[in-house]
Amino acid sequence: MSHDPFKKDHHLCTKMDEYHVEIPDFPMKSSRWERFINLLASPAKDPVDPFISTTGGVMLLKVAPIIGAAAIALIQALIFL
Repeated sequence: MSHDPFKKDHHLCTKMDEYHVEIPDFPMKSSRWERFINLLASPAKDPVDPFISTTGGVMLLKVAPIIGAAAIALIQALIFL
């Protein structure tokens, strides 16, 4: 892999040596604002995913709103009696 095809052609080698690239200095540490934006742009975890992955979790997600609504209705009925 040490074979350099540009050494054979003298004209091409001189043209390639004419180019000099200056690499600009950039900050290695990002600013607080950039870190905050990256935090907001990062994808969020799905909080319901562990429940959906099991069959019992799916049933819990279907039954929990019904039980919650019945509990709220029972509390309201006991308060206004």
